[in-house]
Amino acid sequence: MGGAGTRGQAFNREAGEAVTRLEAYLQEWGVMPSALAKRSGVSRAHLLRLRRGEMDPTRHVMIALAEAASAMQYRTVYVVELFELSRSDEAMYQALIRKGIR
Repeated sequence: MGGAGTRGQAFNREAGEAVTRLEAYLQEWGVMPSALAKRSGVSRAHLLRLRRGEMDPTRHVMIALAEAASAMQYRTVYVVELFELSRSDEAMYQALIRKGIR
């Protein structure tokens, strides 16, 4: 596992339950999970497990989802918009940003 937490959860006031950052992003921006899965090459079943916080994404999956979301929205979507990063992932991510890679 990549160590990034999908378990860092926001609270869904309507349903009264916690949601992952990925799920909150999909809801807020109106992104269809099936379209994101297809565009990123991540299976719908795997994406569903990530959305539910049942598993943590690998770094490869985090990047694939951020790139797909960026292409779908015609704006840069950063990994931190989709996932809460561990300390080691955060340090690596900051280094990539300094190099101009999201």
